[in-house]
Amino acid sequence: MPSLLDIRRRIRSVKNTQQLTKAMKMVSAAKLRRAQEAITNNRPYAKQVGTLVEHMLSLPEVTHTSPLLDRGAVTANEERRLHLVVVTSDRGLCAGFNAMAIKTALRFVKEEGGNYTSITLSFLGKRGHDFFRPRAGRGFKLGQYFEEFGGKVTFKKASDLTNLLTKQFLEGDFDEVKIIFNEFKNAVTQRPICEDFLPLRPKPAAQEIGAHSSAIAIVKPNPNAVLEALLAKHFTVQVFRIMLESQAGEHGARMSAMENATKNAGEMIRKLTLQYNKQRQAGITKELLEIISGSESAKSQAS
Repeated sequence: MPSLLDIRRRIRSVKNTQQLTKAMKMVSAAKLRRAQEAITNNRPYAKQVGTLVEHMLSLPEVTHTSPLLDRGAVTANEERRLHLVVVTSDRGLCAGFNAMAIKTALRFVKEEGGNYTSITLSFLGKRGHDFFRPRAGRGFKLGQYFEEFGGKVTFKKASDLTNLLTKQFLEGDFDEVKIIFNEFKNAVTQRPICEDFLPLRPKPAAQEIGAHSSAIAIVKPNPNAVLEALLAKHFTVQVFRIMLESQAGEHGARMSAMENATKNAGEMIRKLTLQYNKQRQAGITKELLEIISGSESAKSQAS
């Protein structure tokens, strides 16, 4: 049984931990507000850019054939090399945020690995890289760790990462690029997603809409030039959105984790305090009994 001094030391240690987790929760809450505002403002723009690209591709007068667009059905013997980018955080203490993205990547490699000639995993975030680095060669190849694009999200970082991924795709290093990240829902909920990035595949529904609306659509200076300009912007905007989603999800998960840690520390302090009081009361009772027994013994000897 621990002594009263040991219990007091443990209570003091847990209180210090509680103060730390409470401070980390407040910091994450402040960062979450800014990150949530950023992703809320960016989502409609990113969605609209994607919609415009799909609409332009559906117009019958568009003849622009970009190498970034889907080439059509893949033959049975055609080589398919996939570049899978896993987005995680650089730091821990954010509950299952990183685990969800990592598990999604592992599940994808297990279930879809037979459909590709090779799968190369690259990482935006230290936690994902640290997890997969000692596991290289188990059904996938280890690619790059984009350390320079970590930290605070900026449009410049998104543009540089997009240019790098696009360059690798155009040079024939990979035939497809997919990105796994956590989509931000709210402060306590994130949803892991595997999103197609390259090549761009127009949705069939958008093609049908474009076929019916082409008669009333007026595009200046010409549809091909507009499509080329939209494609140049589309991929960077989508990467920027993905990075903002992950950033907001990380801060939300860390805030939630630190809130739970603070509550657990409070519950532990309550239990330790109760144990301390019970043990202290038992010690006092024992001392009183010894005093009474000694007094009674002295009385019996005197008589």
